Amino acid sequence: MMEIRIEQIYPGLLIFMRASGLFIIMPVFSGNMIPPPVRIGMAALFAYLLAPIFGDFGGIPVHWFGVVLEVIHEVLTGLLLGFAVRFLLYGLEMAGEIIAVQIGLSLSSNIDPVTRNSATPPNTMLLSFGTVLFLVTGAYQYCLIAFARSFDLFPPSAIFNPQSINTVIDASANVLLIAVQIAAPLLAISFLVNMCFSVLGRAAPSLNVFLLSFPVQILAGLTVLSMTLGLIVQYILREMVVLPETMLRFLR
Repeated sequence: MMEIRIEQIYPGLLIFMRASGLFIIMPVFSGNMIPPPVRIGMAALFAYLLAPIFGDFGGIPVHWFGVVLEVIHEVLTGLLLGFAVRFLLYGLEMAGEIIAVQIGLSLSSNIDPVTRNSATPPNTMLLSFGTVLFLVTGAYQYCLIAFARSFDLFPPSAIFNPQSINTVIDASANVLLIAVQIAAPLLAISFLVNMCFSVLGRAAPSLNVFLLSFPVQILAGLTVLSMTLGLIVQYILREMVVLPETMLRFLR
């Protein structure tokens, strides 16, 4: 009869908890299209593959309270790693909202197929675009490799560095920077369209420039958006390159 000891499965349990926290937040894996049993299965697969590599992590704590602390520690670590990747999509969502407001599509909301929340068309487009690039470029593979390396840099017995909160704050500020950079051409064209119709309203007071500006603003905005897709791709790829490093910097 095969005997399974707690010392043999405890390292896998810690890896499983960290992977579970990661898959709750990480793009693609956290979407509603992936059922929870599948995510649990992927976390269990990571535990099975990585447990023999990293050993016993110093053994099992003597008291049960230490076990609880290590489990909570691993879940929080996984969530932190997932947030490091998720910040990019937060920037894309914010850029989509800014673009929708500027070109007059803020009221035409629909249901986002990923998050199942109400979203504007530019929001859904940029979020789907970023998700496809995340898969096509293989960025998710490097993020999973960074997750495996996190056990070397930040084992279950490690203590969170208070200085790492500055890295998280900088990443949060970068969300706004990404959004403004992507939406900048749309902000410019919206300003030009509004300025032109303001001058037209002064020159011809009988015209209802408020109603006339809506179709022009939407047409101009969609035209500029289609022309700047290549630039948007460059911004997204630039951020994806540093995602694995950002994940590990969150733990240092």
